[in-house]
Amino acid sequence: MTGMLVDGIDGTPYVAATLRLSETNGAQVEVPYLDFPGESQFGSTAEWFNSEEPPSNLLLMSLDGDISLYGCRYSGHTVNYPRGIGVGRVTPSELVLHGRDGDFHDQLEVKEFRSRIDGLIDWTRYGSIRRKTDQDDQGRVQRVTIEIASLDGSQWRQGASMMKISGDWNVDPARNSVNVTEGVSLVSTFECPKPVLQHLAEHRKVSALLSFIFGCATYFRRHDIKDSRFNAKTLDGSVVETPFYQLVSRGTVKEHSKPSPSRKRLQSPLVEFSKVGSNGLENWSTCYDTWVRFIHPAVSALNRPGAIIENLVISAAMSMEAAANLIGPVDGESPTCRRNGSPTTATYMYRCLVETGWDWSALCSSVVGLAQAIANNYNTIKHFDRGQFPDPTETHLVSSVTALAVRMLALRVTRPDLEAVDLFGNRVHDFDRLKDEFDAYGLFVNGDGQFVSRHA
Repeated sequence: MTGMLVDGIDGTPYVAATLRLSETNGAQVEVPYLDFPGESQFGSTAEWFNSEEPPSNLLLMSLDGDISLYGCRYSGHTVNYPRGIGVGRVTPSELVLHGRDGDFHDQLEVKEFRSRIDGLIDWTRYGSIRRKTDQDDQGRVQRVTIEIASLDGSQWRQGASMMKISGDWNVDPARNSVNVTEGVSLVSTFECPKPVLQHLAEHRKVSALLSFIFGCATYFRRHDIKDSRFNAKTLDGSVVETPFYQLVSRGTVKEHSKPSPSRKRLQSPLVEFSKVGSNGLENWSTCYDTWVRFIHPAVSALNRPGAIIENLVISAAMSMEAAANLIGPVDGESPTCRRNGSPTTATYMYRCLVETGWDWSALCSSVVGLAQAIANNYNTIKHFDRGQFPDPTETHLVSSVTALAVRMLALRVTRPDLEAVDLFGNRVHDFDRLKDEFDAYGLFVNGDGQFVSRHA
């Protein structure tokens, strides 16, 4: 998009610029200019790039509307001497597809921030479209009534912000048809406007939980902001409404083009939304900072499809070690401890397996044995003096067990008041799939933590 670039300083001439948006670099502004001594028209622009300090805020005025650019930083420039023709590049941290009222140089702060995230609509099922079909006595359809209505959904307190999951939709009238797109968004609201990064920090907590729920990467697909300084006006300058306007953040723009999770994944959440609810989401946010050493490595493991399985075991087992220290001693862990009673890696794995509340007997003769198998595999991968890497089949199975265990632990954090059977139900699709993996290899874990033939 090409337009005129404004820096908000009186007397500075506008300059032409082109805004480009790519998957690799995000948003970037290219500015052509002349770099000659005494060149008044481009003097300020040349100084931006010679000093490597462009204005933090800029405005691009185009035929399609204004675009506000914030957190702009120098990204390089090229000058052809002696002709003095240069092109400079500026990268904004955020851009909003609208102009803003007030002091041009204020940092970007907004009151409401909205995100579309993979899996949110599938988990909550907060659809906006309702359909009713009327039939005659012979079962022939006589009338179809379609109702489209926004749904407020659930809300909860998350630190200083109020969070809300709500259904939304838009209509695109086309020739001889009407296209309706529905979605579910996560909205954060602060009493006073806050920087985008502060909103994003709260949204990432929910995005991480969705990764645990579906067992795969969940990405941000779109952001919108709402604040009184971004508004729609009549020709005489009167404000008529304060709608949401699209925002592009450098921190998440690369996620927009990532492959979406498979439909099969999104159809099988580990826990139904109704079991977690607003109370569970508030518990999750309250515990997030305490459990962050567990959350980040686990999400990293879940978000890397196709990664080397040894790396997945390392990440998941690190999370389990962190979680075990928060869980503390549990009944039955003594066989995994050292003679002096101090915990071992197997003790940490055992605590996590027990804390899930799940019955692991379809995979092993005892939870102690399964914990020891995970610890053996993890330590052999991690320590050079253990010799060669473990058998890849065993590592694959350990990675699957630990991936499911960390997901279950995360969901137990959301609703510690519920028993595992009440939270997960009697059957878990991902556990059945895990059992099928063990059956396919014909393996079972004995009480000593060894992988043995199931039919031996």
